[in-house]
Amino acid sequence: MNRLCIIVMLAIFSSQNAYATEQSQALTWGYVNFAPYHYNDKGNVTGFIADHIKSIFKDSNLSFSAVELPNKRTKLYIENGKVDFSTVIESFISNPSDFLKSDLPVYHIILGAVCLKDTHEIKHIDDLKKTRLILLSGYTYGTDKQLDEKNGFNIELSAQNHDSAILALKYKRADCVLGYKSPTDVEKEKHPNLNLTFYKINEFPVYLFLNKKVVNATVIMDTINQHISPTHSPLAQ
Repeated sequence: MNRLCIIVMLAIFSSQNAYATEQSQALTWGYVNFAPYHYNDKGNVTGFIADHIKSIFKDSNLSFSAVELPNKRTKLYIENGKVDFSTVIESFISNPSDFLKSDLPVYHIILGAVCLKDTHEIKHIDDLKKTRLILLSGYTYGTDKQLDEKNGFNIELSAQNHDSAILALKYKRADCVLGYKSPTDVEKEKHPNLNLTFYKINEFPVYLFLNKKVVNATVIMDTINQHISPTHSPLAQ
């Protein structure tokens, strides 16, 4: 290969990387208030998943701005391209062909039932049919099944977040909440006198989904994939 060809190839490669970095300045991460995974702290996104996203983007020499999304409209905003990327479980994306998914997960989360009693036998979502249940609005829980009365679930109410769901449990408006382990641990610290038991049901990887409409999306995702390692994909919490 002659010197001219090498120079041209290096120029193309450098321009692509520079363009990816430049484009990333406009990238927006759409997230919900989901402490302690990601939440707004004095105008800045923080949390377990947020820390990993920051680390991945720093290693990739990319940048982003974070936009907190309303719980019930998150799917619509993500799928309509109102944000450039999101970090969700696979079942949350209804039209995966519109997105590029990271090769490796950026995190893992544990799904389970949070109950007032420690005498339940809960290992599967269907076991919750025996309880009065609280759901979190806007969450897919990794299943296509509708968790409603038609499918045998006794849904007492739909809560905006783990905080309001646990408060409803406190006042005995239901028996259990279908939620996640780390947010439950946060609520346990807030309510030390409340006897909460967490029953693990499932574990899900969380991936970064980049909208294909983002200019130079393939180059950007390739750059991100090069810097996602097992250290950016910790054990489930």
